Amino acid sequence: MISALYARKQIEQATAFADRAPLYDIVGLTPEQIGDPAATVTADAYHRLIEVIAETEWPDPRFLMRVCASMRCEEFGAFGLAFKSAPTLRECFHRIGRYTRLHNRVSSFDVVDRDGIFCWTHDKPLSDRLGAQLSNEAAMATTLTLCRETAHPGLTPLRVQFAHERGGSIQALVDHFGIEPVFGADIDGMQFAQADIDRPTSVGDPAIWKFFTDHLESTLPPERASEPALDTRAVEVIAKLLSGGVPHLSEVARELGMGQRTLQRRLSERGRTYQALVDEARRQLAQQLVTESRYSLSEIAFLTGFSEQSAFTRAFKRWSGQTPGAYRSAALA
Repeated sequence: MISALYARKQIEQATAFADRAPLYDIVGLTPEQIGDPAATVTADAYHRLIEVIAETEWPDPRFLMRVCASMRCEEFGAFGLAFKSAPTLRECFHRIGRYTRLHNRVSSFDVVDRDGIFCWTHDKPLSDRLGAQLSNEAAMATTLTLCRETAHPGLTPLRVQFAHERGGSIQALVDHFGIEPVFGADIDGMQFAQADIDRPTSVGDPAIWKFFTDHLESTLPPERASEPALDTRAVEVIAKLLSGGVPHLSEVARELGMGQRTLQRRLSERGRTYQALVDEARRQLAQQLVTESRYSLSEIAFLTGFSEQSAFTRAFKRWSGQTPGAYRSAALA
């Protein structure tokens, strides 16, 4: 779900529509309902809305950058006030990404801050859908607008990049960001000069910043206790894909509904590696197939992602202390 704030602002900027009723119908909200700060819309409806409005301006869609430029911190409630009161942008970025899920449960935001590089990243499964791609551009553009309000109006990133490829004119993006974005990158991101992110913000106040971030922490929705652990879900997905060879991390992330970097980060937070999960998935699937199926050992080697039976046998012996044949015989006995 995504905050209806974004949909409301886009409908306001849909100047080609004399009658905006069809646009409200797309998101399933009335003009009164869409103004509720707590209202949300589905990601599918949100992307559809963007596509319908963009079609009226294609090949030079400018409405989305008009929306992004019009955003103000106070429109985001406590989140926006926390953003604005941060002493520096560095402090803001290092903590605020955690709270973006209060108004956007589709994307994940993070910071790359090492070796003299400071980059704010946006991650979600790559899509060929135009609405999803334009919304990714809007996520970066809105962040820059809030940074300019917080730091200084002339703030310009050193680099802006997007994972998707782009058709049509990008002039509206160049005008908004101040530089030409790069497309077809590994991940969406904006890179900033160290001096810009460490400069004191215009109204930064450590006490107010702490108050609002503490408030945001208390309002974060709880994780669903009934949902299987990420490790468990990832192992299940890997096992499902093994017959086609060991799946790439990006494939597993897409199946889990998240971006590759997000999955990598969340596994790291749990002290797990992707290779360890692959090994676990192979072990579980191999032991199940050896004991519960009639597949030959060579077939099981293929189904668990091994190109050679000898490599499968060595791995199986490492897992169980027995060869696959001995393990099967013991299970049958």
